[in-house]
Amino acid sequence: MTYSKSPFEVGDIAAEAAAFDKRINERVAAGLIPDLRRAVKCEHFYKSFWRDPLFIRLYLGKIVDVYLELLKRHCGQRLSILDVGCGPGYFSLELARHGYDVTAIDISGDAIEIAKKTLADNPYQDGFGSLHYATLPFHEAQGRYDVVLFSGALHHMPDLDNTVARARDLIRPGGHLLCYEPCHERFDERDAAQVALIRTILTLTGHWYDPNEVVPGTAGQSAFIRYVSALHTEYVMERDSNEPQGQSPHDLESDGMTMLAALRRTFEEVENRPGFSFIYRLLGGIRGTDEQIAALAKFLALYESVAVEKYSLAPNTFFFLGRRD
Repeated sequence: MTYSKSPFEVGDIAAEAAAFDKRINERVAAGLIPDLRRAVKCEHFYKSFWRDPLFIRLYLGKIVDVYLELLKRHCGQRLSILDVGCGPGYFSLELARHGYDVTAIDISGDAIEIAKKTLADNPYQDGFGSLHYATLPFHEAQGRYDVVLFSGALHHMPDLDNTVARARDLIRPGGHLLCYEPCHERFDERDAAQVALIRTILTLTGHWYDPNEVVPGTAGQSAFIRYVSALHTEYVMERDSNEPQGQSPHDLESDGMTMLAALRRTFEEVENRPGFSFIYRLLGGIRGTDEQIAALAKFLALYESVAVEKYSLAPNTFFFLGRRD
């Protein structure tokens, strides 16, 4: 299979990049440090895992753990990795800290500049591989790599088949494509009802950030059903009801089933496993003392993990590792 063109038109790239420039600049100005090991509490985030280093470890830290497990078990050590759509570079930085040689690209020039600054300030040098950041659209990437990585970037690509074909062209024979992407079509109103239950209990015990969001849903059956429906929309669309759009103009171009089908057409599937369900839009909303917040966050992360694995709670994300022939 041969890649033939850019998945974006030129104007689309500019609009997509501008959205991510704006997003990262607002967050850094508010105090975000995009480093999983040096992150600090940041009240700018009212419901996001970026609000607290503990939440970051429970979510992004676990993603890194899965990446490292899959890479070590199936791919090897001291690999060359192309991280596509790296944003401010926190996954790239962690992989390099574990000895991998990483090239990380993104269309957001501001995100790349912030990633470079974070790298320059990195105090964790033992066992460091290498890391190079570049402002570059994926279709202009060159070279051959042992692994191409998409961390929530593949679903932004309008031309999915061409993107996957291009990824194959950049991977050495026997190399791998690794991704972590959304599959919101699997998350239905039964799953949203669990989120509604958890947020309502947190509200009634004084541990949720916005009672005005939750309390109307306690007025009766019809009100609760409407609340569940609203939460389902929030999770499927990845935004609150007052947000005009998602992360960028091309957010959620493909659902999980479509991405998996495209990946399986091009790569031999090595592993496909469920990711997270709801904590990424829940942990940051917990309020209370530090001890209360930590206890609630750790238990909810544990519950989600067990419920996805054992009790049919639907994941909102998936991991895929495929091998190139």
